[in-house]
Amino acid sequence: MNLFQFENELIKRCDISKIRFHKVRVTQCKNIYQKITEKYADKTQIWKNGLHWANTNGYSPKSMKKLLGCYSVERQAWFYYLPEIILNDDIVYFLIDIGGDWYTGEYFWIFESYIPELVKVLDLLNQTAFLDIGWSDYYIVSKKFRWIIGFNHHDVISCVGEGLNLDCFLHKK
Repeated sequence: MNLFQFENELIKRCDISKIRFHKVRVTQCKNIYQKITEKYADKTQIWKNGLHWANTNGYSPKSMKKLLGCYSVERQAWFYYLPEIILNDDIVYFLIDIGGDWYTGEYFWIFESYIPELVKVLDLLNQTAFLDIGWSDYYIVSKKFRWIIGFNHHDVISCVGEGLNLDCFLHKK
């Protein structure tokens, strides 16, 4: 399945508007990806660095100073907390890790989404193994690049930056 099919299938099956959830224009993808990796990707290691590994091995040393926490979550449900977690951002970037690494080239599909639509999309993706493309790691990023939430295949989210409300996870401890 290509990116266009993937986007159309999500919009149709979630019954959401393309205005409120859509892929980022091809002309913008590289710039957005570069800004995210410049701020958050660890480029200090010999291998397993970059954004592809950030939600497992850690983010850049500078951004790790703003690590808000890592939390074991339920893959099928954690994202229902997004409206509580993300209070000051209406629209976010949603990056799906399609594969690759820092040296061979990381590959992400990048979307813009409002929070309610992202919750619907994540619900569908979790019910369908990402529309049968397989379980993917993903990131949710502030459009102002103030914070990043990474979800990895170990069912752990990592939260870095400023402006996230993580009370919903702190009360579980």
